[in-house]
Amino acid sequence: MPIRQPIRILLAGLALGLTFDRLLAGRPLGVSFPLFIVLVLLALGLTMRWESVRPLQSNLWVFVPLLFFAVMAAVRANAFVTFLNVSAVILLLGLIAVYLVRAALTTVNLPGYAVFPLLAPTMSVVRGTQVAQQAAVHGAGLWQGFRRQTWAPVLRGLLLALPIVVVFALLLSSADLMFAEVLRRLLPEDFVDFVRRVAVHGGITLCVGFILMGGLAYTVWRDEHSMEGKLPLALPPVSPLLGLTESAVALNAVNLLFAAFVVIQVPYLFGGQLNIDLGRTTYAEYARRGFGELVLVSVLVLGLLLLLGALTRRQGGRQTRLFNLSSTVTVGLTVVMLVSAFKRLLLYEMAYGFTEMRIYPHVFMIWLALLLGWFLVTLWVRPGRFAIGVVIACLGFVATLNVLNVDDFIVRRNVERYEQLGSTAFALRDVYNPGDSRIDPTYLTRLSEDAIPALVQSVDRLAGEPKREVANYLRGKLLEMGADTARRQWPAFHLAHHRAYDALAGWAPGE
Repeated sequence: MPIRQPIRILLAGLALGLTFDRLLAGRPLGVSFPLFIVLVLLALGLTMRWESVRPLQSNLWVFVPLLFFAVMAAVRANAFVTFLNVSAVILLLGLIAVYLVRAALTTVNLPGYAVFPLLAPTMSVVRGTQVAQQAAVHGAGLWQGFRRQTWAPVLRGLLLALPIVVVFALLLSSADLMFAEVLRRLLPEDFVDFVRRVAVHGGITLCVGFILMGGLAYTVWRDEHSMEGKLPLALPPVSPLLGLTESAVALNAVNLLFAAFVVIQVPYLFGGQLNIDLGRTTYAEYARRGFGELVLVSVLVLGLLLLLGALTRRQGGRQTRLFNLSSTVTVGLTVVMLVSAFKRLLLYEMAYGFTEMRIYPHVFMIWLALLLGWFLVTLWVRPGRFAIGVVIACLGFVATLNVLNVDDFIVRRNVERYEQLGSTAFALRDVYNPGDSRIDPTYLTRLSEDAIPALVQSVDRLAGEPKREVANYLRGKLLEMGADTARRQWPAFHLAHHRAYDALAGWAPGE
């Protein structure tokens, strides 16, 4: 069924495209981003009202993380976290376009979640083209009425005259210097640059507006309502290929291997520093190598369990319970190894300090463990609901990084470590990590503006060269931020930048 109000949706898309160009294109990311997302949601609400479409009540929760990540994009300055925030917003908008009025998100399977990042933009282009065609048909009718107006010929004549006058004016300006001077005063100084800017901004407005127009139309398109949540690109259910015996043998073989690994190497996995044989491995190798392999094993185990669960025939409750019990043992042993990997990385941080690339895996492991727990819940109690747990785990991972404030956390923990270790750090350095120091001020000065308030508060707790390096960085950063005129415009207001500048402005550098 066609859209009822194609012209309204077309105008809404163009308005959003123009807003995107004015607020976001070529500007630093700031408060303009959540404002733009709010305008997109407002346009969506109007579109649903125009088309008399209602969202599924069970899907309304998705707007909460959408707005949260949009706001956090204007709060956190860490580049990776900002990338995750913007990516989460884009993916959630795609999720809304595909499922808001079609299927409860809790009932969508993994293939459905796998295809929506491709389906949403593709169908937005398709529906956008169809809306444009419908709008052209409606516009033709309006144009017939417009032609009957008495003032219409004048306007049409002006539109026809405009390109002709421009061409002749350019030719005459080349023929006469005085005429060219008059035109120069009337037109922008650099007419070519003016035309280029109009073309660029017009292109941005049209492209973004077309995609958003199509997304609005696709969200409420009525032909999709009878699909009952089944996407046209979703994979059909896989026919079971394995019997319970084959799967049970495979799972329990893995369980025996994991159990032997855990039992034999309990002192090595959980003993910490005292169990590291420095003659055979370095401190870094102990923590870093073990961490990587154990996390990889955990991810592969989750994939193995999902695959076997889809391919295994289970006849009757007894076979189902046996398969579930074997899978539960596998998950339990995997969680034990995840705890080991978590501790290995923590020991590595205690010896080398905290960095982004050590904190991200820590948070990832926590959510991976929670996802394994959710797998058990869906295995025993709520079959078919695992996919929504994957979505929540991904959103939770990004949300945790935002709440943690990674760069601020790194500065504070490294300074605490610097003070706690004191002179003993040099003894640890000689044994475990030759050439290391208690703190790496160069790394701290490479962090984002999220770290500046913590650096301002901590600089006087440092001594010697670390203190001088951080203080010099803060002085230079104050001058740099003071000269940043782009951030002074309200669309570019960013809370992290604001907090950093306030902290620097109120800082009194010591010797």
